[in-house]
Amino acid sequence: MSKTYEISGMKCQGCANAVTEKLSAVKGVEEVKVDLEKKQVTIEGKPWKWSLSRALKGSKYELGNEVK
Repeated sequence: MSKTYEISGMKCQGCANAVTEKLSAVKGVEEVKVDLEKKQVTIEGKPWKWSLSRALKGSKYELGNEVK
């Protein structure tokens, strides 16, 4: 299952790498694809959304709404 979310705070490839690293560590995440240009992240797997948000807590990145 895949879901795409808006994500704020990303400005460069280093930011995208940091987001990928943080979200990849969440239980249930199989793959993370960051689109820096669109400011979106696609998550493959079945993680809880709150656990994704929690993984970014304390960083300059914030998980937004699901993109339909």
